[in-house]
Amino acid sequence: MIATMDTLVEGTHFLPSDPIGTVGQKLIRVNVSDILAKGARPHEALLSVSWSSQRSEQDFAALMAGIATDLKQYGIDLLGGDFVTVDGPVCLSLTLTGVCYGEGPVRRRGARIGDEVWVSGQIGWGHIGLEAARAKPGDDLADRYRVPALPNPDVAKTVSDAATASLDVSDGLLIDAYRLAEASDCGIMLDLADVPLARPSSDLEQIMAQCTGGDDYQVLMTAPAGQVLEEFTKIGIVIEDPGLSLNFRGQSVNLPETLGFEH
Repeated sequence: MIATMDTLVEGTHFLPSDPIGTVGQKLIRVNVSDILAKGARPHEALLSVSWSSQRSEQDFAALMAGIATDLKQYGIDLLGGDFVTVDGPVCLSLTLTGVCYGEGPVRRRGARIGDEVWVSGQIGWGHIGLEAARAKPGDDLADRYRVPALPNPDVAKTVSDAATASLDVSDGLLIDAYRLAEASDCGIMLDLADVPLARPSSDLEQIMAQCTGGDDYQVLMTAPAGQVLEEFTKIGIVIEDPGLSLNFRGQSVNLPETLGFEH
């Protein structure tokens, strides 16, 4: 058994204008992504709600409906939790347990020199969706940020079977790749041309925006060379030199000033 806990705060992790039902779904998904990236399946949850006194009962019903939708989708049992009313913003926390497919979780510190670096899904939808939510809240693209599309839960079995190290991409591909390299005491070299972008581009500025925007909730992992991993794209290698290195079309690329969202 493993456990994770993530918190969403109004104005920091979601916009006050976001439909509150989608916030409930996002709360479940940001926790599920942590569990999947450790090679486990979601199991049981505890919920803590700090509810704004400025919000209506209808809003609370919509929040719980969103939460219920994704609890059912991911097969999670809600055991209980806590509820308080506050004068400040809405603050939601979920503690989620998981059952590992292997003998234990896949940690972020196991990458080895020569491993290949893989990522699930597409990178950049969180950034694109947030821009849409800020500019045109009614745009369908906004839901890419509000209700992130997680990888198929079956990827957890692939992580358990194949990965030497793994974590979920929550704060941005670049910063999370750096964290994995740092935890594993090695380096990671990414080829930006191989990253499966939500909005493919040859413009480095656009590529960097998608790779640092965060809120993607995909799985980033390392695995021994020579494997074929369904639902994953190979985007780099593990090297001896510490830290993060970037290439694009055969040329070395300087790291951006900001690698991702830092708490």
